[in-house]
Amino acid sequence: MNKNKKTFYITTPIYYPSGSLHIGHLFSTNLAWVIKNYKTKMNYDVKFLTGSDEHGQKIEKKAKELKMNNQDYVDMQTSKFIDLWNSYQIDYDFFSRTTNNEHKECIIKIFNEMLEKKLIYKGLYKGLYSVEDEEFIPETQAIKKDNNFYHPISNHQLEVIEEESYFFKMKDFTKWISEFFEINPDFIVGQKIMKELKNNFLEHDLNDLSITRISFSWGIPIPSDPKHVVYVWLDALFNYISALGYTQNSKNYIKYWKEGDEIVHVVGKEITRFHCIYWPIFLHSLNLRLPSKILAHGWIITSEGKMSKSKGNVINPLDLLKDFDPEIIKYYFAAKMSIENDNVFEKEFILQTYNSDLVNTIGNLVSRTLAMIHKNFSQSIKFKETNEEHDLFIIKSINHHFDLYINHFDQYNINLAFDAMIELARDLNKYIDLTTPWKLTNNLDRLAIVLNILLNGIYTIAVMLEPVMPNHAKKIQNALNVPSLSFEEIKKMEKFDQILVNKSEIIFPRK
Repeated sequence: MNKNKKTFYITTPIYYPSGSLHIGHLFSTNLAWVIKNYKTKMNYDVKFLTGSDEHGQKIEKKAKELKMNNQDYVDMQTSKFIDLWNSYQIDYDFFSRTTNNEHKECIIKIFNEMLEKKLIYKGLYKGLYSVEDEEFIPETQAIKKDNNFYHPISNHQLEVIEEESYFFKMKDFTKWISEFFEINPDFIVGQKIMKELKNNFLEHDLNDLSITRISFSWGIPIPSDPKHVVYVWLDALFNYISALGYTQNSKNYIKYWKEGDEIVHVVGKEITRFHCIYWPIFLHSLNLRLPSKILAHGWIITSEGKMSKSKGNVINPLDLLKDFDPEIIKYYFAAKMSIENDNVFEKEFILQTYNSDLVNTIGNLVSRTLAMIHKNFSQSIKFKETNEEHDLFIIKSINHHFDLYINHFDQYNINLAFDAMIELARDLNKYIDLTTPWKLTNNLDRLAIVLNILLNGIYTIAVMLEPVMPNHAKKIQNALNVPSLSFEEIKKMEKFDQILVNKSEIIFPRK
């Protein structure tokens, strides 16, 4: 298949719709969305998937409590995610739902193929299980207190269950996944996660994985053994290819997965075992292509610690929209949240970031520069070569910080990429202070050189800002009166030679 552009396929986790919306959902999805926008600007053919994981015992239990049909319940809950992404102006190409017929067909095909290859067998599961987390926990990993067992991460109480199940022969692939990690040390973005997975799960053989249940019915039944429904992770993980049309071997599946150039999954660290160990093993067992990278990020915590209902510190992202434009919130989550570490969040941090980065640094730079241009020039100002020390430094700074931005984005250090943008904006403000253009009104040739360099710097910042704040970047673009914001134009210093810039509106009003 001929391809003019490299392809890039990025996904979020598909979210479990039984709980409340929280800012962890926003963190993951915004991160993937910003990367999608960056890759689009880098001229990739990009597809972006998010969605909802709609089967399981917990869903069945919640629907029963509300006296609702299971499907009606997940329809209601899933609509909340769709409304959330609409409210935050986060667009996507695929919204994957595990209750879709195409997905069900995919899972049955996968199960039958695994059965045919003797990758799965029927047995008896007896052990600890968390209904809330939809997860079996070996006793060696559970936390024991007061003669009860608790989930090691969520702290939900575990119950002992015993039931018939089909098992995937995960143990047989322990050696393969260990060797895969050694050969592909950058498969997981976040070396802490890689180390934890090796220490916690690969020091000894993996346990065979239960992939069906018979104690509830809300799932995908196995046609050859209909009392069994496919259990959550086999069901959920394959959504990444079912949404592309794996069952039909569709053009999307071939282009973006089978023959795709880059595939990246964005996940929270609590589900890395499933995405970084089970998912590659599932794919490898079926001779299917693996993703390029798993981008695993830390948690968002508050001053009370990890968010939980019991602590009352779960933050609904819709509540933040009462005080802030969605792009301001998205900027904060992209620019100030580290992927490597857990991040402490308080609402006032958004306002602090807005005032510091956007109002005082970028907004001030744009308004100062355009005001000086309109005060002193009625025509476009052309770029001229210069040997002035301050000029040479700031031109070098523009190129250096843009290169840094690209490098950080390509390494998925998104917050560091935006740090480079803000460092450039600060350098440009310092350049104004050092060159004192307001004192150059009697030397218009020199003033024109300074202001043209500033325009080039502002253009660069607008381009760097666009993946996370496209609407605000558009305002800067309109003020600069340029036809587009393009990575390719950044190092062309003559781009303003024939352009008369507009008077700037206030890009970032003070709050």
